[in-house]
Amino acid sequence: MESAGAERVTRLQTNYLQSQEVNEKRRRKRRKGLIRRLTAFFIVFALACAFMISSLVSQSHKLNAASQEKASLQKQLNQSKSQAVELKKRISLLHNKKYIGEIARRDYLLSKKGEIIFSKPNQNKD
Repeated sequence: MESAGAERVTRLQTNYLQSQEVNEKRRRKRRKGLIRRLTAFFIVFALACAFMISSLVSQSHKLNAASQEKASLQKQLNQSKSQAVELKKRISLLHNKKYIGEIARRDYLLSKKGEIIFSKPNQNKD
């Protein structure tokens, strides 16, 4: 029944009501514009955050890879240093005539004067 009664009531078209309707439309339009601006700002903010997070993650992966590479290169450097020390010791030994004589007798079966060399046969039973 209320709908039947509402149809019988007519709205007054006064200047005040028209200005109120215009103000209401303007307020709705501003509110809609505000919501659109806030939505656009949120989307831009979300994209910027996603970009920064992806940059942070990729830099983290690069940093981890670089630290692993640094550790392996450090290990290789330490091995090279120890090998260089051994080679320097060997070089200094190769300047010693007694050491050279021992190597020549052992590897090339050379002998001193009056020295007899006996060689054992290899016992390979294959």
